[in-house]
Amino acid sequence: MSRDDDSLTLDAADRRILRIIQDEPDITMRDLGERTGLSHSPCWRRLGRLREAGVVSDRRYIVDAETVGFDILVLCFVKNAEHKRERLRAFEEAVQNVPEIMQCYSLSGDHDYVLQVIAKSVRDYEGTVKNAIVELPNVQSISTSFTLKRVKHSLIVPV
Repeated sequence: MSRDDDSLTLDAADRRILRIIQDEPDITMRDLGERTGLSHSPCWRRLGRLREAGVVSDRRYIVDAETVGFDILVLCFVKNAEHKRERLRAFEEAVQNVPEIMQCYSLSGDHDYVLQVIAKSVRDYEGTVKNAIVELPNVQSISTSFTLKRVKHSLIVPV
């Protein structure tokens, strides 16, 4: 792995490590070394460099929102009233404090942001809108789309 300016170059061994740990996040260093053809120490060092470079983050358990009662997944499209840097920054900072907003993306096109919001019911989502989303700084309008079915949900990056 080498870093030239802002680009990161992954070699074949780095890619093997990444493919394996995505599929088997609890794999031991010994088994990872055996599967990649490296010994334990180089494997550990490479994984450390990948973590340091921000290629991988610490392991986490992923909670399935639907299984724990959040049956509604909503895409909430937001238009901002102003596009001044400080107003956009204030919106982005405030989004961090709404736990029902799982993801937020800045967009090009007709809307400025899309929020992925979870809720236990339509009424629960209505409460989140009235008590949190419309209260976010700089919100001009929102448009909501309720998801009907998850067709694909992957966290695997094809390296």
